[in-house]
Amino acid sequence: MRLLLVADVHDAVRNIKAIRGSYDAVIAAGDFTYKRQLDAAAEVLEALAAIAPVYFVPGNTDPPQLAAYEKGYIKPLHGRTAALGPYVVGGAGGSLPTPFDDLFRMTEEDLQRLLSSLSPAPHVLVVHNPPRGHLDRVGGVRPVGSVAVKRYIEERQPILSVHGHIHEDRGIDIVGDTIVVNPGPLKDGYYAEAELNGAKAVVVLKKI
Repeated sequence: MRLLLVADVHDAVRNIKAIRGSYDAVIAAGDFTYKRQLDAAAEVLEALAAIAPVYFVPGNTDPPQLAAYEKGYIKPLHGRTAALGPYVVGGAGGSLPTPFDDLFRMTEEDLQRLLSSLSPAPHVLVVHNPPRGHLDRVGGVRPVGSVAVKRYIEERQPILSVHGHIHEDRGIDIVGDTIVVNPGPLKDGYYAEAELNGAKAVVVLKKI
């Protein structure tokens, strides 16, 4: 199964349209708009759905109502799971508080509660906030990831865990047997591809 991994689109529909390739699904890790409006975020999701069915969580710049937005091939994963072929996907949106005017904030307790409620446990985890100590360094220095997310990954060991939020810490990491990826901000032309084969995943970072 071939997946397109994106995060931090921030209204850059032109970059979505520039992506080439065939995918079975799009995994989208939040921050679809800066405009603070549901219709603006929905426009981005619908552009992604023109590529393949979209499974998403909202980010901290998205309106909280987006967590319940479902339409056709667009499936929300905030506190939910969904079937994707032989796999289960699920996750949590929002982020821990930042110095900015977030629309969708979560506490560590919120994230722990939501993640622990996911059933069955997802093979592909999607959380806007990265796990503590992994792809979470602001300015390349200060870690701002979630302890609850890291603990969940350590305990449940999904095959793949997809995050965004920290634009400058794009990359691939490993937590136990889990591949953790921040595809980078699509607003700057960054994304990733993942190939799932049984219990294994191969991830490649890409740029438009």
